[in-house]
Amino acid sequence: SAGGTVTNCYATGAVTGDYYVGGLVGVVGYGGTVTNCYATGAVTGDNSVGGLVGLNISGTITNCYATGAVTGNVFVGGLVGVNYGTVTNCYATGAVTGDVDVGGLVGYNYGTVTNCYATGAVTGGICVGGLVGYNYGTVTNCYATGAVTGSDNLGGLVGRMGSGTVTNCYATGAVTGTYSVGGLVGYNFGGTVTASYYD
Repeated sequence: SAGGTVTNCYATGAVTGDYYVGGLVGVVGYGGTVTNCYATGAVTGDNSVGGLVGLNISGTITNCYATGAVTGNVFVGGLVGVNYGTVTNCYATGAVTGDVDVGGLVGYNYGTVTNCYATGAVTGGICVGGLVGYNYGTVTNCYATGAVTGSDNLGGLVGRMGSGTVTNCYATGAVTGTYSVGGLVGYNFGGTVTASYYD
């Protein structure tokens, strides 16, 4: 619910669902917080699927991590499927597989991601990134090391950039695809990238 709090909690079992599927929490509501938590189980769903949280509407996720493999269709992330809130000091290490908007940490980001990283391999179709699949928000002081494989709009850090920003970030994973493939960003049509690099 709005303003709900989850603190110092963990989940280890596999989770399977359809929409808004998370290893620990399905949806973080307005003003909700998830702090010092983790999930280790595999997560499988269709839309808005995350290793820890399926959908973060306008909440805050801090000092959390997820290690399980995540599989979905649209908006699939190693930690959060869709983020409209704030994610800080978090990481994900599990392999992530999906079709559209697939990221090692966040599938679709319209919020803020700071001091985070992802190390898992990411496999998808369109808008696939080692950290974020599709970014309209702010990404700062982050990195990704996992390999990225897909078809179109593929980046070692971000698959596709909208009007968002990427600052002080890097990616080191191999990126393999067909169209709009970049070591850092696959396709940038309006965003700003500053002081960032790929190797």
